[in-house]
Amino acid sequence: MGKAQLEQLERHGMYLSVPRGTSMLPMLRSKRDVVEIHRLERPAKRCDLVLYVRGEEQQGVLHRVIAVREKDYVIAGDNCWWREIIPHGQVVGVAVRFYRGGRWHEVTDPGYRLYARVWTDLFYVRRPFLWLRDKAAALLRRRRNRVRKRA
Repeated sequence: MGKAQLEQLERHGMYLSVPRGTSMLPMLRSKRDVVEIHRLERPAKRCDLVLYVRGEEQQGVLHRVIAVREKDYVIAGDNCWWREIIPHGQVVGVAVRFYRGGRWHEVTDPGYRLYARVWTDLFYVRRPFLWLRDKAAALLRRRRNRVRKRA
């Protein structure tokens, strides 16, 4: 997401996004699913899937709220072990529904709400396993690269 999408969100109050990357797996698949994002009109709540702006290039990131604090949010992707501390002012939108598997899923659907609640509640339980997975993958990449350099 870039400046054009942020302008559309600001001008029209909503926009459709095709997420890229793996941070929101298993819920959102890169370049396959669609998310409808609305301008944030109220403070975000725990379990909300929010859009926040990161960096000078104003990159939009869609992640889940793990905790709401007085001046910031604790946010993480569903497939991430790291958490980010985001000031309230950086959060600009919230997902209201997503298209996956040939149909739209509302964030108010009981199945989605259960998924979001379980995924959020288990973040600190999942975190060491995700960290270990990422470290093992990095180790394998380094080993593979050393073998390629020798050949």
